[in-house]
Amino acid sequence: MAKWKGKRLTLTLTIAATLAGHFWATCFAYVIKQRGSLRLSRYGIRGREKSTAVRMSASQNEKDLKIVLYPDPVLRKKCDEVVHFDDNLRTLVRSMFNVMYESKGMGLAAPQVNISRRIIVWNALYEKKKKENERVFINPSIVEPSLVRSKLVEGCLSFPDIEGKVDRPSVVSISYYDLDGNKHLKILKGIHARIFQHEYDHLDGVLFIDRFSQSERHKVRAKLNALIRTFRSNCAGEPAI
Repeated sequence: MAKWKGKRLTLTLTIAATLAGHFWATCFAYVIKQRGSLRLSRYGIRGREKSTAVRMSASQNEKDLKIVLYPDPVLRKKCDEVVHFDDNLRTLVRSMFNVMYESKGMGLAAPQVNISRRIIVWNALYEKKKKENERVFINPSIVEPSLVRSKLVEGCLSFPDIEGKVDRPSVVSISYYDLDGNKHLKILKGIHARIFQHEYDHLDGVLFIDRFSQSERHKVRAKLNALIRTFRSNCAGEPAI
């Protein structure tokens, strides 16, 4: 009987802890969503109406897109917003997924294929290459980052054979448009939050090496210098370091 009472007490405490954890997680998600909604209405995230963006040409939708390597200047430019949600955009996004899969990447931003537009694609389960696992974010914006942060090793298709630890918020509330031009608000956690933030940085000309600590930067300095030398040997312009 004593053993059964002990088990029953343990079970009761476990259930109570589970319910409490679910309650606080729900409250946190609600607060993030409400703050995100307020901030969206206050600052007015821009979308299709922006007049300065340029329609993508047919040449930008070719299927032979290639990964741009550091220190190509396009990686340091702030991207323009997408205005036209049409077949050209859909073709470009599909081409970006194809390049990402061929390069064995989980995420890709448009400037990484020399397209200076605010477009992100990813598939956290890239090995399966299933469309239901694919995510597309057009004109995205980070609405609210969490105070809880984590540091994990990241890599980047534009930096072959280079990795380093990057500290980022563990949860982010975001705004974005889908391929049909519909606006969404979403909360991303864990690996999804990390992938999004890495690719989102690309849209503003920020690279993951910019977030390295001095010790992490020192570890990859030789490889970065090698990429710079290769760029200077093959390209006429100045490297964007």
